[in-house]
This record gives sequence, structure tokens and C-alpha cells, in this order.
Amino acid sequence: MPSDFWALMDMIDSRLLWAAGAAILAGLVRGFSGFGAAMVFIPLASVIYEPRAAVVLLFLVDATVTAPMLVPAFRRCAWREVAPLAIGATVTVPLGAYILSIARPEILRWVIAGAILAAVAALASGWRLRRAPGVPGTLAIGGTAGLTGGMASLSGPPIVLFWLGGQSKAPVIRANIFAFFGLTTLVIGASYWLNGLFSADLLVRALILMPVYGIALWAGATGFRIAPSTLYRRAALSICAVATVLALPAWDGLFR
Repeated sequence: MPSDFWALMDMIDSRLLWAAGAAILAGLVRGFSGFGAAMVFIPLASVIYEPRAAVVLLFLVDATVTAPMLVPAFRRCAWREVAPLAIGATVTVPLGAYILSIARPEILRWVIAGAILAAVAALASGWRLRRAPGVPGTLAIGGTAGLTGGMASLSGPPIVLFWLGGQSKAPVIRANIFAFFGLTTLVIGASYWLNGLFSADLLVRALILMPVYGIALWAGATGFRIAPSTLYRRAALSICAVATVLALPAWDGLFR
């Protein structure tokens, strides 16, 4: 057997199997709702990898697997809502990536978990915007999404709060989210590269996880098309909340 084959087999250990399980859950949520992959994958993967490795791993997997879904999203999204948010995010993504590159892993895990739980609570509360913000407010929301996206692949919560707080239908919200992520992917990727966050090891692991994530993404998207609209919020938020609580650093002794 070629040596590369045995090197690949060495990487398929219990940690990668755990990451594959996290990728399946994350793909189902992402395919169904358009967001939430990071809210599931990052806290779970951070149990076995450093948070920055988990963040970059998800970026590599998600950016590649979701690429074919961008063209339909670009056709269905509301560009007047997506474009200002993407512009705001572009400005702040590099700062988020820099924070990711220098932060202590333990502190970052608690910050990520706290941010996810706060976002889930806000989304689950049924909060709605009383009126649409102007251009400055929309740019600020995009900037917040760029900061959290660069730092922890958590662009979703700020923009999901923004869109779920409005009156848009679920299919439009989902298309908006995919379009937003598609526009900001190149900026996030460039920022991670400039901060030295990519590695050959992470690339190989990402290649291994892509098939299972892709299948789960397809299953989630299929579920969205056939499920009642009332499940759109409830199912995704429940999985995100449970995954985050189980992956809190306080439980490390039980997992390792």
C-alpha cells in the first residue's frame, strides 16, 4: 500500500469519528435552516480540537460543500437586504480572524459557547424588529456578523436575528443566509490565510469530512422542502442549544 494511504488511515481515529458525528448534525441543521452549522460543529469539535482548528475545519468543509447551492440562493435572495450586510461584514472579518489567531483556546471556547447560547435564547424568544433599521444600522449588523464570523464562523446569529426579526418568509430568509455566506467566504478565507490558520493537516481532515457533511446537508435541504414551516426555527435552535451545552469546557473530564 502507498505510504499516503497509511497516513490517511492514521488520521481516522476516535477524534475524527467524533468530528464526523458533529459534521453530520451540523450539515443537517445547515441544510434545513441555512444557518447553524457553526453553532453545532464548533462547540462539539472544540471538545477534541483547539477552537481555532475547529473553526477553520468547518470553514474548509462548509465553503466547499455549499458552493453549488449559491447560484439558486443568489437568484432567490433579497439583494437590497443582503448587500449592505455583506459590505459591513467585509470590513470587520479581518479583525475577527486576528482575534481567533491570538486568543487562548480555553477562553475562546467559553466565549463561543456563551455567544451561541445567547443567540439561541434571543432567536427562541420570538423577538421581532418593530421597524427595519436604516443603512447605518444594517451596516452595523453586518459588521457584527463579520466580527463573529471571522472569530468563530458565527456570522449566522446576528443576521438571522435581523431577518427573523422582520417579516420575510422562511424560503427568502434561507436564500438570504446562503447568499450572505457566499459573498463573505472569500474575505474570511483570505483573512484566515493571512493569519496563518490553514495547515495541510486541517485540509486533509476537511477532505475526509466533506462527504458526510455533504450528505447531511442534502438531507437537511430535503427536509426543509417537505417539513411544515413551523419546524423551521424550532428544530435547528433545539439542536444548536443541546450541542452547545454538551460541549461546554466544564464537561471535558467526561469526554476525554
